[in-house]
Amino acid sequence: MRYLAYLLLLAAYGCANTSAPAAESPTTEASESGPLAFSSHEIVDTVNTWWALTIGDVTGDGLMDAVYINNNAHGGHLAYRSGQSEVGMWEETIIAQAPPTGGTFASGDLETGDMDGDGDVDVLAVKHTGEWDDAAAPAEVFWYEAPDWTPHTVGEARGAVKDLSIADFDADGRNDLAVLTFENENLRIHRSNPDGTSTLVADLTAPGLHEGMDVGDLDGDGDTDVAVNGYAFMNPGGDLSGEWTRETLSDRWHNQTGDWSANGTKNAVADLDGDGRPEVFISHSERAGYPLAVYKRDADGNWMETIILDSIPAAHTLQVFDMDGDGDLDIVTGINKGRAVNLSVDHFEVMVLVNDGNGTFTPEVVAEDGIYNGRVADFEGDGDYDIFRLPEHEATSLYLLENKTDQPN
Repeated sequence: MRYLAYLLLLAAYGCANTSAPAAESPTTEASESGPLAFSSHEIVDTVNTWWALTIGDVTGDGLMDAVYINNNAHGGHLAYRSGQSEVGMWEETIIAQAPPTGGTFASGDLETGDMDGDGDVDVLAVKHTGEWDDAAAPAEVFWYEAPDWTPHTVGEARGAVKDLSIADFDADGRNDLAVLTFENENLRIHRSNPDGTSTLVADLTAPGLHEGMDVGDLDGDGDTDVAVNGYAFMNPGGDLSGEWTRETLSDRWHNQTGDWSANGTKNAVADLDGDGRPEVFISHSERAGYPLAVYKRDADGNWMETIILDSIPAAHTLQVFDMDGDGDLDIVTGINKGRAVNLSVDHFEVMVLVNDGNGTFTPEVVAEDGIYNGRVADFEGDGDYDIFRLPEHEATSLYLLENKTDQPN
């Protein structure tokens, strides 16, 4: 059944019309029975447009929690659901009903991380009315300090926030923040200061900036860079006051026109080949006809493209982890059911593309009713990676796909 489903998948997708030269593509094969096994559990049945959802152990108990902004369409509260080993619904804890300056929370993304270096997992938050109310209106970014959830101001974003990424950009031991807007074609870098405040150190614009961001040392110089929408912004080093130079991976990801779905992507940065210089993975989060592609920067600064899947519609999930425990990085992706139906797509596979370590990716269908903003994390700390899944952007339930795969000895 999985083999037949995947053949139908490829037939329905067709091939993307690509203009950029591509390196030789790895083989994507299917098998009737694969190495992966997952057990699905419904963990929340009262989801209300959790467009900003992330996973992190904010309670410090060794179990991952689900952190979210409720009613992201028009603004709601900031909260988390406590992870539990028992089967059943996860309990809600509200971090804040409203931002410290009033108004409502709303964001296209959410992240957790230790922002003050005390070992606790803190929570980011964004004040806005919602991207569908006035996406161009300025937003305010905060982080909430665990465990008492004291708010701290990061700064202002030019518009509704679409992506957030935490990283120590200046290598001073404190986490900093990259903020990408839904409109305004803007990326900002905020450096964290010893007193808990933040300083805006980069205010960057580029044609087509909209959605899709991750971070990593893309050029191998020891600094953390930013991959966004088919661009790479290179870290100047030091106190970050220098120029963030811009490189283009592929124009296909930021030269689109039309409605809000133009230039919608998902990005993931991970070291696929183990050479210490990570690759950038990109899919289109909203449209059909675009590939799942991976980009590698060579020693001369050129970006080489490899196509993993010729086309996958509304791929609003792109995570790269070792899902089968064999030491090679696999790809978790799939179709956002709620968007795909508007593209005349009637199949909603959730897939793990299993890497054999030799350039071959074998797709394993692990669910068949869609995935939106999926997150991968080791839920219970047992050494393997699990999948948190909303079937679509207007889902009312959150599921945990618990990894039951036999790990290599």
